[in-house]
Amino acid sequence: MRLSKAVASTSDAIAITDLSGNPIYINPAFIKLFGYELAPLISHKGLNILYADSSLCTSVFDTIKQGVSWRGEVKMQTHHRDFLDILLRADAIKDESGKIVGFVYIYTDISDRKRAQEQLAQHAIELARFNAELEQFAYVASHDLQEPLRIITSYSQLISRRYLGKLDEKADKYIQFVVKAAQRMQQLIEDLLEFSRLGSQKNELGQVECEAVLNLVLENLNLTIFLNDAIINHEPLPVVLGDHTQLVQLFQNLIVNGIKYRTERSPIIHISATRIENYWRFAVSDNGIGIAPEFFERIFTIFQRLHTREEYPGTGIGLAICKKIVQRHRGEIWVQSQVGAGSTFYFTLPAVD
Repeated sequence: MRLSKAVASTSDAIAITDLSGNPIYINPAFIKLFGYELAPLISHKGLNILYADSSLCTSVFDTIKQGVSWRGEVKMQTHHRDFLDILLRADAIKDESGKIVGFVYIYTDISDRKRAQEQLAQHAIELARFNAELEQFAYVASHDLQEPLRIITSYSQLISRRYLGKLDEKADKYIQFVVKAAQRMQQLIEDLLEFSRLGSQKNELGQVECEAVLNLVLENLNLTIFLNDAIINHEPLPVVLGDHTQLVQLFQNLIVNGIKYRTERSPIIHISATRIENYWRFAVSDNGIGIAPEFFERIFTIFQRLHTREEYPGTGIGLAICKKIVQRHRGEIWVQSQVGAGSTFYFTLPAVD
């Protein structure tokens, strides 16, 4: 009695058939979902009428006749000719001796979920296409801007060399404005090109020795480190699965970031790595000016700056590039910081098994 009440009150549609597959019971949820009463089902060759693909009905029945459960997603049709996506679970009903005496079918309507999944997949495709088009536009626009910018830069520098000090003080100042603006634009275009290239690079990930990566970065930054009296120390670094060139850029950007946003003290940067399951979590810590919590997410967005160019020069792309590199490696990047007490940038990279 308790079981029959549960079957009658469940939200899933349930049908029970005899050994020949003829329906002998359907619950209220079945009637509501498919629009069929029991008598019309019997006169219309049973449950076969529900299947959009009639051959699947035979396959399901042949499986459960062997005493084997069947489970899968099925396209089915209601009495009103509407198509539904159904999660079907079918099984044999056995008596106390284990003999098959009938069959039970449980239908769960997953149409809304399937539609949501399809819409989500379509949105993902459209977003990927939009991002690809945006990156291509950024690349082409930046590339095409370089030639006229070279002309502007060259002539402004030529004017500066030839006429600086020969005109009045205001003219000298205006010339310097043009030269500096052209230099900033050149750096911005180079960074934007680098950012857009990351989306088009499809190099296979391979084993990368992070010790070698860091050594190359320190060699590249030798003059910057010397001029800023910076101290870079690190713990033993692992071998990871990655793109060597992009990891060089990742470490370099984070170290430059730590040197740039310094206090009056000499910059001290410490790099470490911790194994966590199937990935490595890296930490790049500095003793710089720190970041307020409300900006922890914003700093990884392209062109976002927390300071004026006069305070700290830059284009606002460096950390966005770091985020893009880490995401390409199926990792995450985040920051923990306190204003005046330095920052620690964390990121994860896949481990080599």
